[in-house]
Parts: sequence; C-alpha cells; structure tokens
Amino acid sequence: MITKRALLVWIFASLTFLSILSAFSNAVLLTNEGVGASVSPYILGDLFGAQSVDIFLWLSVATTFIFLGITCIIIYMKQPPDPEIIKLLLKVGGNLAALRKTQESSVAEIADQIEYGRKVNQKFFSTVTSDLKEDKQELLTTLETQQKAVKKVRSDVLSAIETKSTETGEKLSVDLKKQESALMSLKRLSEESAENLKKQQEELDEIRQKLEGIECNIGPNQANLKSLDNPEDIKGIGPALGKELRTIGITSVGEFLTTDPDIIGDNTRVSKEMAENLQATAQLMMIPGIDANDAELLIDAGIKTRKQLADQDLIQLSRKVNAFVKIYVDQGKISKDQVPTIEEIASWIRNAK
Repeated sequence: MITKRALLVWIFASLTFLSILSAFSNAVLLTNEGVGASVSPYILGDLFGAQSVDIFLWLSVATTFIFLGITCIIIYMKQPPDPEIIKLLLKVGGNLAALRKTQESSVAEIADQIEYGRKVNQKFFSTVTSDLKEDKQELLTTLETQQKAVKKVRSDVLSAIETKSTETGEKLSVDLKKQESALMSLKRLSEESAENLKKQQEELDEIRQKLEGIECNIGPNQANLKSLDNPEDIKGIGPALGKELRTIGITSVGEFLTTDPDIIGDNTRVSKEMAENLQATAQLMMIPGIDANDAELLIDAGIKTRKQLADQDLIQLSRKVNAFVKIYVDQGKISKDQVPTIEEIASWIRNAK
C-alpha cells in the first residue's frame, strides 16, 4: 500500500512538473511572438492541430494546478492502517496488560510480605518486651534477696566481732595480769641477773656481727629477674618496645633471652648491638644479688654473660667495677651507699657458678 501511494505521488508530481515547464515555455513564446501566435504542442498538436499560444498557456496553467491538487490530495489523504502495525500494536497492548497484571500481583505480594513482616516484628517485640519485664522482675527479686543476705551476713559479722572483741578483751585482761605478775618476778630477779644479762648482750652483739658477715658472704638467694617475668622488667625496655616484642611472639624474659638478636634488630626499633646489651642485662639480673645498676656496671666492665662472670677473678673484677663506680656516683646513677663491696662482688661470682 505504501509503494502504490508513493508511485501515484511520483506520477502526478512528474505531470505537475511537465505542466509547469509547458506553461513556462508558452509564456516565453507569448512574450517573444506576441498575442495571436500559434503553437503545435507535442502529441496534442497531432490530435487538435495548432493552437493559440495564450490559450495553450492558460490550459497549461490549469493543468498544472489540477495535477498539483491531485498530488497534494494523494499526499495528505488518510492512509488505511497497516494490518501488520495493528497486529504489532495489539501484541504490545497484550504485553502491557500482562505486565501490568504481573506488576499488580507483585505489588500485592510485596504488600502481603510487608504486612507479614510487620506482624512478625510486632510479635517478636512483644515477646522481647515480655521477656525483659520478666527478667527485670527476676533481677529485682534476686537483688532484693542478695540485699537481705548481705544485711544478714553483715549482722552476723558484727555480732561475731562484738563477741570476739569481748572474749579478746577478757583474755587480754587475764594475760595482762599474768604479765604483770611475771614482770614483778622479773623485776625481783633483775638485780640478781643484771651482770648475766650484760654478759649475754655482749655475746649477742658478737653473734650478730658474725651473722652480718655471713649474710654478706652468702648474699640474697632470690634473683631480681626471673624467666617468666615480663620483658618490660628488664632495664632499658619500655612499654613501646615491649609491645613490639609481643608482636613477634616475645612475651617473657626467657623468650627474650633465647631469641636471636638479629631477629630482634630486624623487627623492632633497637639495633642488633642494643638487643645484645639488653639480653646481657637480663642474663646478669637473673643472678641472685645483681640488680639493674649492678648489671650495667658489669656490662661496662666487659662482663655480658653468666659464664664470663663465673670465670672472673675477684680482685681483677673489683678493679674493673671500681673503675666505673666513681663515674656512676658523679652522674647520680647510684649513691655511695649502693657502691658494691668486695664481699658483694664475691657473692656475684659465687652465685654465677
């Protein structure tokens, strides 16, 4: 249908164009020849013979308008609908109707789900609220029971304390009377035993001096640092370094001593040399009688291990330590009372063995 209409438009448009050319040529001829001139057009001249130019001009103009009108009518004439388009529109309409029906069904289903969810949530919150009320009541009951129990325990304790105080007071009174009687007896004997007491006091002073000497030689039995202590107990290890050591698995003094200094230097803020010095400090502090300041003195004296300390000569080590003691005292690291004696250094060597 579309092809036929296009063909008709083309035919009548061509005829219109030819009519325009004919009218133009007749107008030119009329201008040149004047009124009364005759013309014998192609085909029409054979049928009707020669015609006047002005008549043929007006006939060409009329024909032009006729063909132009027919062309316009064909162009703007309403075309019957295409069945294929109608089928396509019907199919689209059916699809739209099905889509709308599906959408309405989906909306209804979603609305049902929302309503169901609302009911479930309402039921859940109701259950939770009820449980909270029950738990609150149970908690209040428990607190009330505990409060009563605390009051009873406090009352029993106060009663027991009062009873015990009374018994203790009576017992103290009896003991004081006994002591007073004994003191009277001692007072009577004091004059007779004054000389014996004086002699015993002298003996006690002598024994005390001997005990002090023995204590200095023996030294303390407890070390200032143990293998299970925290790394921060080592002098020179603060909280920040301790945190870095824990990130690589070092949580105790023992683990710190058994870790390669290269690993510590590569994974913490301290260098390998600093790690070795800290390990030396920890190793020396685990020897009974050696504190952090003593360990620092020994490290400055060139002693960094327990074995090196055990192999030292007492006099030679005392000379090495005393070479740094004056510097430590001048710097305020230790006081004069904290200066190690030869007996203490001897105990260090003995305990290192």
